[in-house]
Amino acid sequence: MSTKSYDSDDISDNYGGYKKHSAGEDHTTVAWTAHRKHFFILSSAGKPIYARYGDESRISSYMGVIQALISFFADNDDSIRCINAGQHRFVFLLKPPLYLVCVSRSGESETQLRDQLNYLYAQIISVLTHSQMTRIFEQRNNFDLRGLIGGTEIFLDSLGKLMNSYPGFMLGAIQCLTMPKALRDKVGTVLGRAKCKPLLYAILLTPTQLITLLRPRTHSMHPADLHLIFNLLSGSTTFESSESWTPICLPKFNNKSFLHAYICYIAKRVCMLLISPDKDSFFEMSSVKQKVVEGLEAGGMLASLESYAAAGSRGDTGIPGLRHFLYKSRTNVQFTMPELTDAYSSLSAKKRLLRQYQHMHERMHRKTRPLKLLYHVGENETMLGWITNSFELYAAFGPLVSKSAVVLMSNKLLKWIRKQEDSLLILNSPSFEKFK
Repeated sequence: MSTKSYDSDDISDNYGGYKKHSAGEDHTTVAWTAHRKHFFILSSAGKPIYARYGDESRISSYMGVIQALISFFADNDDSIRCINAGQHRFVFLLKPPLYLVCVSRSGESETQLRDQLNYLYAQIISVLTHSQMTRIFEQRNNFDLRGLIGGTEIFLDSLGKLMNSYPGFMLGAIQCLTMPKALRDKVGTVLGRAKCKPLLYAILLTPTQLITLLRPRTHSMHPADLHLIFNLLSGSTTFESSESWTPICLPKFNNKSFLHAYICYIAKRVCMLLISPDKDSFFEMSSVKQKVVEGLEAGGMLASLESYAAAGSRGDTGIPGLRHFLYKSRTNVQFTMPELTDAYSSLSAKKRLLRQYQHMHERMHRKTRPLKLLYHVGENETMLGWITNSFELYAAFGPLVSKSAVVLMSNKLLKWIRKQEDSLLILNSPSFEKFK
């Protein structure tokens, strides 16, 4: 059990010892250049901070070129944003004292790649806070930030992987675990009754799906902050074996200071995360966890949660020809999707489907001539995109399905979703005030 309370100065010791699997790749080899998407982070003084592949200290010459390009435009009172060169797209995000760059030939748009860079920036802020980082570079412009974030690169690496497989980042929405509304309400009641004074947020979740979240009525939680929490759980297995107490900055909530998170898996696939502004409240959070576990076990709910977490989102719509779909409730900022069918059993097919969704999403949300409806026939699947004021739907069908059949099946899908909505989404998020 970890009971240490961390101050901001202790951050570099929190996840020490990590060495990424691609650290040994030489930037002069074919293996390094073959990667379809690279991320680079450097300081405004040109100091290397992070590279997705290889050792960032060995590609300092690349970092120098990036810094020179940015400085050239800055000297002319301009700001570089994107360079398109053949199949490659170079996207820049300037957040002094940090510069973030993506070099990609994945086919993703400039906006999508910049959104990913914003998430990488938020990941660094979650470890340091904006105030601490600004103060450091004000004192020493050429400071080597790797000393402070050392060991936490595991979460930058995992974020890069997660953004390539999890559509929540593209949609700006949270996926909820599919389960009966009655069970979710009972779980929320048990969680709410265990509230204590230092508790700000109480969350039950799987590594990528939200089960329930309790919050003060005056404080919501932004999807981007929840995505960072998902990444925290997905990026490391250390949380699975013990109670953990770690500082975390949620940039959308407050990028200037730390909160403290109690993290404990109460079942194999079910994690409890309790967030407090008080760094000395570990034992109170542990007591809350114990009360919740006892309440869930007494009602047989914990076993049910584990069962639904293991089952995933089956999404048995009964619609032949429908292969997969993404449905986002714009009102609730949540989305649902079923498990992938046999048509997407291979890694290449999974990646192709996500790219199709990304292309559809980018085209429909384009600043110039956005679309409400998009029908696309491809070699491997027929795609439909549909946007209204209340929802967004992206669906994949077999390649030989006709347009009229796609429209008919899409309407059937919407009826099915509306019928199952209270089990697919959290329609009324509870607050702590309800349990006073």
